[in-house]
Order: sequence, then C-alpha cells, then structure tokens
Amino acid sequence: MCGIILIITRNYKSEINLLELFQIFREVISRRGPNSLGIELFTTKDNIQLLFAATVLWLQGEQITKQPVINKTSILIYNGDIFQGIPEECKYQIGDTKYIFDLLNGVEPSEVHEKLYELQGPYALIFYDKLKNDIYFGRDKFGRRSMLIGKGRNSIILTSVAKRNSDFNFMELPSVGTFIWNLISNDIVLYLFSNNNYSHKKIIELEEFIEQKIHIVSTPTISSLQFRYPNAEQFSILESIIGKSGEEVFQILLSNNEWLSKVTHLHSLLKDSVARRILGQPKFCSMCIKDKIHCSHSSLGVLFSGGVDCSILTLLCNEFVNKDKPIDLFNVAFDAINGFKTPDRLTGLETLQELKQLCPNRKWRFKEINISKKELDEKRDECIADLIHPLKTVLDDSLGCALWFASRGDDDSHCRVLFVGMGADELFGGYTKHRAAFKRESWLGLHNTLVEDWDNLPYRNLARDDRVVSDHGKQLRTPYLDENLVNFVHNLQCWERSYPSEKVPQGLGDKILLRSLAYHLGLRKAAFLKKRALQFGSRIANNKEVAHEISSRLG
Repeated sequence: MCGIILIITRNYKSEINLLELFQIFREVISRRGPNSLGIELFTTKDNIQLLFAATVLWLQGEQITKQPVINKTSILIYNGDIFQGIPEECKYQIGDTKYIFDLLNGVEPSEVHEKLYELQGPYALIFYDKLKNDIYFGRDKFGRRSMLIGKGRNSIILTSVAKRNSDFNFMELPSVGTFIWNLISNDIVLYLFSNNNYSHKKIIELEEFIEQKIHIVSTPTISSLQFRYPNAEQFSILESIIGKSGEEVFQILLSNNEWLSKVTHLHSLLKDSVARRILGQPKFCSMCIKDKIHCSHSSLGVLFSGGVDCSILTLLCNEFVNKDKPIDLFNVAFDAINGFKTPDRLTGLETLQELKQLCPNRKWRFKEINISKKELDEKRDECIADLIHPLKTVLDDSLGCALWFASRGDDDSHCRVLFVGMGADELFGGYTKHRAAFKRESWLGLHNTLVEDWDNLPYRNLARDDRVVSDHGKQLRTPYLDENLVNFVHNLQCWERSYPSEKVPQGLGDKILLRSLAYHLGLRKAAFLKKRALQFGSRIANNKEVAHEISSRLG
C-alpha cells in the first residue's frame, strides 16, 4: 500500500515547475507511506513533462519495493494489495508490486485489462509505456483504493489524495475499468469492468469534468443471478421462525441441512478471506518495522462497535494472529456530555465480554477513543477535510471524521492494518431501506434494491475511507469484499441472505444468513444486535442535519 501521484503538463515552455506543484501535495501523500518517498521526472520526445511519485507502506514481501518502479520502457506507481491471482511465493517473498510491473510490460492494451481483471484484491495504479506514450490507470472493480483526477495550472493530476484550495479541481476517478490515455493523440479509451447504469452515469460525469470524449472499446457481458421467488419448501423455512424467540430462530434454521450448508460455506470463505489478509503481511508493528524488530506489539486492529459484522471478523482474526500479540479493538465516541457512553461504546463492551469468554487466552485491547468537539473541529480543519475532498456532504463529514479518529487509535497502538466490516450490509441486506423495499414490493423489491446497492458500491464510501485511514500509515482491509465470498453471496437469492419482514424483529431478520453464522460461531449476543450506522452509534452525527446536503465544515 502506498500513496501515488502523477502530474502531467503539456506546456513545456511555461513557468510550471512540477517539483513545486508536487510540494502542494507532498505532505498528504507522504503520510500514507512513511517508509519511503520516490520521485521520477520524465520528459517525452514531444516535451510533455511527467512527475511520478510514490510512498510505500510495505505490507507484502520480505523486503520493501521502492517506487516508482522503472525500466527502459516503462514506469509503474502502484497502490495495491493483491491476495489472489498471483503466485503465492510472490506475496511472501517479493510482494505484488514487482509482479504487477512484470505482468504489464510488453502486452497489448486488451491484455492489460484482462490481466488486471483477473486479480483479486484492491488496487489503484498508473503504468506508463514510454514507447507508445500510453498511460494506463484505474482502480479495482470494487473501488477499494482511492484515485482522484484533477485539473488546473495547465496540468492534469492523478493522485491517491489531494488538498482543497489548491488551484486544482478534483473528482474521484470512477472505478469502471482500465483507462488508456495516449499522450500524443490525447485520446482516452476505456475497457469496462461491467455494463450497468451507474458505470455509464459515472463515465458521463468524467467526460464532462475533463471536457473530452472517452471511447469505450470493450463492453463485457456479465451474467447476473436471475430473481426467482422461493418455492413452498424454501419459504416454509422462513415462515417457521415467525413469532419465535431469538434463540429458537437460529436453532430452527441451523437444524435445517440446506441452511446450515450455506452458513458453513460462508464461514469457510470468510475465514479464508481473513487468513489471506493477515498471514501475508510482514510481522512488524509501526514502531518496530524500521529496524525489523520482531515484537509482541499489536499489528492488527478492528473497527469495533460490537455489532455482528465486526464481531465475526474479530473472532476469526483470533485464529490467525500470533498468540503472543494482542488485537486492538477501536471504538470511537464523540458524546462528551454523556461521558462518551454512546450506543457503540455500550455494545462494544458487551461483545468484548463475549469474545473474552470464547477466546480467554487472547489479549483483547479495547481502545476507548474519546473525542471532544474542540479536537474534532481542529483536526477536521487541519487535515480531515483535505482527505474527504472532493466529497463534501454532511454524511461524508460525519463518517470521514469518525473513521479518521477511530483508525488513529491512541499512543499505545502500533498496528498497521485495520479490518472493517464494509460491504456486509450491501451483501446481506442490512439497511433500513432493504426493510422498506421488502414492505413495499416483497421479495422482488428486496432483490432490486440489493442489486442497485451493489452496483453503486464502487462509487460510495470506499475511496474516501481509504484516504482517511491511510493518513495514519495504516492499511484498510475489507474481508467481506473478498471476490470469492462476493461471488458466493451473489449466487444466493435475496431470501437466502435476508428476511427483513415486519413479522421478524429488526436485529434478527435482516442479514439473517450472517447472523446465523455469528450464532453458529458462539456469538450468541452479538448475533441479535440491531444495525447501527457509525455516525449514529458514535454520536458524531447531528440529527437536525440532512445527510446528503453540503457540509459547511468541509469548505
């Protein structure tokens, strides 16, 4: 993982100095990967100037791979974390950066896109072919890594993170596929990941922003699960839990072989996802990595509200983190008036006791991160607003600030990886709107809303959250967004994932498959906790404000 930036200017005879431009963004880029900063200046035969810069956090391989990666014909800057699709020895020995560089050298444009599409894991990359003057750039298909595109001062910028009030306008590069920009013809072509309404809408927004037509040269046909209603036998399983107590509900479901089979398969996939995101990383904390000192400090943290999503992840982490290392549980609160006894603080402490009973030999460090309004306002103005930029809504403000403080931890926390439960609600039907859709249009309404939510996922929070967490030199990891797990869930009908009926209490029917897994693993209390958004559980949100209006605090 790292911070990457490419600055391009065609106006060679102007007074523009790329190194001076880079200084505007150097601070926010450098904080993303405190171990190194590499810069490469390049001028084409047509006097187009390019500046490549990258900082590296180092989370794969035996040694850090410094960037930019350069040979006679190409340059790569890469912010990624590939978990499958590359040889195992690469992850553990040389890391994924060098492999990606070799993979992209000397292949045709369509092959570049195909090879990137096959990779499993988050990435944002910029690859420059010096011979053809082509720049390849893009993000993974779920949009888990940030890349912004900016324009100003007769220059174009592609960067992980930006600053507001910098004479540049920015937008998030849509995670729609692989872009290829020829610097001579100025043509931009796009190889699409998928063909849906959201991707086309985002392409149009990008064309308007750069004031240029984008040529779509590949529109893949991706088969999606066709909706069908449950038959009588399948529906009877769900009907059998109506009116039952919580314990009875899961006992009934887990005694059904077909339901239990889904739960155990989900367990296996999620367990593999967690393992891949823990076992491949260097075993050093942020304090000891410089000297490569093997230590007993925590190297992993979890954003922890005590809810079902994060509790399952935390329990699974216990299987793969060295027994002599603690696991940090970050719980953030903003309600000073009530002594920071927020809903998330109370459920977090409750589930902590459950974890201690299930894993008595693990040292769980529950981090109570209490933030005053004064510190919130100071840090927002100092740096968080830059990280959220170019987003600007009240919701972006609340969630971005809450996650920044939560991932910062405290002075005693030195973990370099943060696990979060993002994606679980979109996959398993955990939002209030899923209940509303079911009430309005039954199963078909739930199906359509889940499809819509998933199609919109790459364009919502993930890039912002990557920018916010990475500011602390930490890697954001999202086990629920593992490609194998996603494929499994997307091949389940909506009624195999969620039953958000008014006949079943909230905190039970919604995300019922995932809650069944929690109960199956022994999380008997966390399995019943209602969904609560971070901004409300931490008490950072002001209920009088409208989430999607512009926040005056981010100006």
